[in-house]
Amino acid sequence: MKNLVIQRENILFLLQSNLKMKLTTIFLVVALFQTHANPVSKKDNTTVTINLENVRLEKVLNRIETITDYKFIYKDEDVNYQKRVTVNVNKKPLLEVLDDLFFNTKIQYKLSKKQIVLKPKKESKNEIPLKQNLTQTKFLVSGTILDENGQPLPGANVIEKGTANGATADFDGDFALNVASKNAILTVSFLGFETKEVPVNNQSQIKIVLKENLSELDEVVVVGFGSQKKETVVGSITQAKGEELLRAGNVGTVSEALSGLMPGVSTMQAAGQPGATQANITIRGQSTWTNNDPLFVVDGVERDFNDIDPNEIESISVLKDASATAVFGVKAANGVVVITTKRGKKGETKVSITSSWGIKEPTMNTNYYADYPTTLEAFNQAAMNDRKYESLVPQSVIDTWRDPNRDKRLYSYTTWINELLTTGKASQYNINVSGGNDFVKYFTSLGYQHDGDIFDFNKQKDFDPRTFQNRYNWRSNLDFNFSETTKFQVGLGGNFKQWSGNSVTRLTNNGIAPGGGDSFTRIWQTPLAGPQPILEDGRLTTIQGATVNPNFYRIEREGEWKRRSNTLITDFTLIQNITANLKASAKLSYNFSQGYNSSITGSPLFYYYDEDIDDFTLPDNPDAVEPPLQVNGESIGYSNSSLYYEFRLNYDKTFGDSHDVGIMGLFFRRKSQNNANFPRYEESWVGRATYGYKGKYLAEFNGAYNGNENWAPGLRFGFFPSAAVGWVVSKENWFEENVGFLDFLKFRYSYGEIGSDGGIGNDRFLYLSPWESRTNNNNAFFYGNPLINYGGGNYGVFREGTPAVLDNTWEKAIKQDLAVELATLNNRLRLQVELFDERRRDIIMQRNTIAPWFGNAAPKANIGETKNHGIDIEVKWNDRIGKDFEYFLRANMSLSESRVVERDDPPSTDAYRANAGKPIGWNSGLLSDGLYNSWNDLYNSPTSVWLTNDIAIPGMLSYVDYNGDGIINQNDVVPINNPSYPTKTYAFNLGFSYKNFSVNALFNGMFDISKSLGRIYLFEYESVSVNTFQLLNNEQRDAWSFSNPNGVHPALRTSANSHDTQASTYTNRSSNFLRFKTLEVKYKFGKRLNEAIGLFDSFELFANGNNLMTWSALPDEFDPEQRQLLVYPLVRRYNFGLRASF
Repeated sequence: MKNLVIQRENILFLLQSNLKMKLTTIFLVVALFQTHANPVSKKDNTTVTINLENVRLEKVLNRIETITDYKFIYKDEDVNYQKRVTVNVNKKPLLEVLDDLFFNTKIQYKLSKKQIVLKPKKESKNEIPLKQNLTQTKFLVSGTILDENGQPLPGANVIEKGTANGATADFDGDFALNVASKNAILTVSFLGFETKEVPVNNQSQIKIVLKENLSELDEVVVVGFGSQKKETVVGSITQAKGEELLRAGNVGTVSEALSGLMPGVSTMQAAGQPGATQANITIRGQSTWTNNDPLFVVDGVERDFNDIDPNEIESISVLKDASATAVFGVKAANGVVVITTKRGKKGETKVSITSSWGIKEPTMNTNYYADYPTTLEAFNQAAMNDRKYESLVPQSVIDTWRDPNRDKRLYSYTTWINELLTTGKASQYNINVSGGNDFVKYFTSLGYQHDGDIFDFNKQKDFDPRTFQNRYNWRSNLDFNFSETTKFQVGLGGNFKQWSGNSVTRLTNNGIAPGGGDSFTRIWQTPLAGPQPILEDGRLTTIQGATVNPNFYRIEREGEWKRRSNTLITDFTLIQNITANLKASAKLSYNFSQGYNSSITGSPLFYYYDEDIDDFTLPDNPDAVEPPLQVNGESIGYSNSSLYYEFRLNYDKTFGDSHDVGIMGLFFRRKSQNNANFPRYEESWVGRATYGYKGKYLAEFNGAYNGNENWAPGLRFGFFPSAAVGWVVSKENWFEENVGFLDFLKFRYSYGEIGSDGGIGNDRFLYLSPWESRTNNNNAFFYGNPLINYGGGNYGVFREGTPAVLDNTWEKAIKQDLAVELATLNNRLRLQVELFDERRRDIIMQRNTIAPWFGNAAPKANIGETKNHGIDIEVKWNDRIGKDFEYFLRANMSLSESRVVERDDPPSTDAYRANAGKPIGWNSGLLSDGLYNSWNDLYNSPTSVWLTNDIAIPGMLSYVDYNGDGIINQNDVVPINNPSYPTKTYAFNLGFSYKNFSVNALFNGMFDISKSLGRIYLFEYESVSVNTFQLLNNEQRDAWSFSNPNGVHPALRTSANSHDTQASTYTNRSSNFLRFKTLEVKYKFGKRLNEAIGLFDSFELFANGNNLMTWSALPDEFDPEQRQLLVYPLVRRYNFGLRASF
């Protein structure tokens, strides 16, 4: 349950919106996690000091609410709150003050926990006492109204639908109401809970359970090693609920589902290949050129979260500023993503089932290539431009290729991208069981996901070349109450994955990214034209000279590559309440994951056409047979483990009903090991103190003493402090009367420093100078006899490695955050604006300025410095029209701008070419000012070092001579366009619900971002006879020529030229985009149907989609979110499914 404060204006609004509920009683709920609602004895010893002269009674009641933990509950029509009163008391018992206030009035009060209920002494007409004789009623229905935890809801409203006949639940949640018939419908409502319609169905006793509907201020937000009400949070934290992730559908990883959900959080997905669909996440742009990855924490421990079943996730919190992230240690400088998994709640056992099935297809447009005859005509144009007249394809040959009656055994062309792509399949299933009692609460989940291929490969007799992944997830979270003061928590979970690929589609050793290329890349390396690829008898054909990928169907015959992996996670936490306010806890966690690789390798034969026999044969050995398959058994591909333990003390106490004090002390240590590498160790000692005065003046102080073994002795530990303050202005006494149009207003500010070792990478122990073993290296000391042949002439050597640097230490992030949060229009409109600023100093980097006589690799040192600043904005609107229609609109935007302050630029570097002052990761290139439209333009242009007479023709790119020296060269390379990583992101989420039907849509996008299209796409340079990249795209078809002087593409060429292929504003394009990211349509069946079925408590059907539409200025064959070109494309998903519980 939660604590809700509803002002009189809110009540009037609700009354106006529905005249049938004029008698609705507005109640306040007891504090969060209240477990009983029994009346409190009048021995309460709370005292108050009030000095108010001739003010309205309402102001006195508000003052009492402000200085105590009590909240008043009453109807407007019952209490004359406009009545003028005078109260002058000093530390007088609250009960005596109430006695004086309502002496000789018609109002009586009653206390229940922290509620003060005001009621007329005369019984309400619409309320029917439980013990009253009701023999004259047509039908009497009575019952109890509870929340999901089984706690009563005193004051809940029960209205007979279509009438003004109603009742109010008493302090035990009991009600009784005389209704017109046995088939009447009861409308049950309570502030902070979802309204529910309950058919009487001839029942005289009904148990009604309402579902909580948290307001944003009362929402509990997960922070570092704890949780807080959002109203009192002073750090920069944003949160998404687990159900929001499910709307993305059957995505392969959790990171894919985060797009657009939270301000300041951007995701960029690299590929759509099953098993490697994880997105790269950054928080508030980039602050360094080394490592910008945030820290991922699952249930308090650093772990990868991509393979978690979204059905297991309770919430995801993103911690952005120094005060929020300081407690997590040296990996938190780039922000922290905190994932909290679901746990059981006290109550009856609940079983939930989710099942969904879907299809997927590439987001890119695949229908953009010319046919082969048109490609040959374009090649002739290129040959004319290059003056290679001997390479011209005769028109008779082109006509033959265009003839529909040609011999397609010999004249066959295949647009492979359309030939091989198909509709992929995906599915996901989950069943979880939760519940609990006074001794144990439990949540157990089992899940399965299949992610299939979009390539139409055929399964072979002995192996399967298709790419797919099957993942099995499991989790069991248990909470034991050994006594009132001792708790023990167990968290067990993990997954088992089966991944399958082929000869060109594999995973890297760490098991999280593509390795060895992929099937999509091979499309561009396969001859477009030649003989029929597969003959009727199954033989594979090819053409002379096609060595990279002679025939795409070879991938079906070359075998399979498989990965089997296991992941185990374990958490054990003991919590001991030492006193009422002091709590100690100890946690032990162990993670282990391992992957095993196996493969089957085949060597298919390729047949060439022989005119003499008019058939296809093997020219070197016509009688050769395909060798047997080579089976390679399982071997360990990777092995990762980590051991984590922590000890924590928490002290929380409220002094004098006004001063909330919290203190935390924490120690944790982590040991991690990847494969056979030497283990890594981290250690932190953390302290945090929080203070709140009456919930309106807030402060938090953090200090982290972090340790890392990679620094030299004496420098391994660093102390990093942070602080944050907040002011909830709307809780001030003067606020309501002077700023009445706002319902909530809070300011907060934080400042702090965080250490980071992200610049180390794989270079460990920088304070040591290593010796490296090499082979056949002249700059080294030999061991053994170099005159003796050691198997192929190799001999071993030693050489000195990179010199040591003894004073290397932490990279430091100094962060500031200033924010305002407000709500207005009866909390329907909420706005949050955050300004942030970050300075990075002592960034570890390799020196650029070293003496020419140094003679070795430059060592790494604390040299770099950057700055990054920006703004996060979030707007939310929630409203209801009538009783059944609700709608919402949420929008967020994040703008960041980074600059390099110091990156060890050589002193002689021109300012426009230096790193200092440029954005982090800035793109560089030549400025293109169009194409040479004539020989005159070409002869009168500055000389290009890349342009020689044998390749110079009109239609080539023209570049700007930036430094004005009359030569186009590297000195004219300048910053171009925008960075290739997200700095400006936005999203808007809108939806509505009508009765049991709901729609939810999410759009997200980026701007001021660019992408290099590269040589493969922009330039045609391979011979047609063995063409590999000769698929003619739309832009190439609009190439410049004397007959097409307005063409956008440079003049076609038969081979690459170093002038046009330079990085420039032509090759680097804007990749701004807006994407229709997700859409979910859902229908939840009513209770009548569920009861008729007799199995489910709830049942819903849904359909959702992901990556539905994209608007971008890039050519249609590219997805603007992918940074790499011509790799496995991102996919569009359509899913259908059901959710049920019983």
